Amino acid sequence: MTPEILLNRLRGMPVDAPLVFKTDEGPIGDGYHVTELKYARVTSIDCGTRVAEWTEAALQLLDGEGGGHMPVGKFAGIVSQSIGKVKGLANSPLHVEFAHENSGMRIYALGEPDFENGEVSVSLSESRAHCKPALDYAARNEGAACCGTGVTGSQCCQ
Repeated sequence: MTPEILLNRLRGMPVDAPLVFKTDEGPIGDGYHVTELKYARVTSIDCGTRVAEWTEAALQLLDGEGGGHMPVGKFAGIVSQSIGKVKGLANSPLHVEFAHENSGMRIYALGEPDFENGEVSVSLSESRAHCKPALDYAARNEGAACCGTGVTGSQCCQ
């Protein structure tokens, strides 16, 4: 999901409906705050010594302590204004940075917004680390692993 896709999905929802982000641990606290929308250009080197470049976007949320969940229209306005001011933000892959009670921040992938029972909910699923060469190797070799003691001569985990 990108900020632009999220914004387009939210435009079909009632603007006054509360927007509630939900993790496996429960919903974000009402009164949450959008601390920032970030756009980053990343250059990395993986464990197979491959250099890669990409852009990404992050939505950082501060857990709330009361006062009601942010309405869809207000959140959509924040995203729209951010897209207008930050070149490249609109179409970059988006993740969420958040921690319940604002401690132990985690990275989450966004689900599709869903309107039910008078609120719009967006499920957040935890991300995990991946060995990119292992994923590529498995895709090319029908699920075989490239890391471990039985593999020699691969470009994985050098």
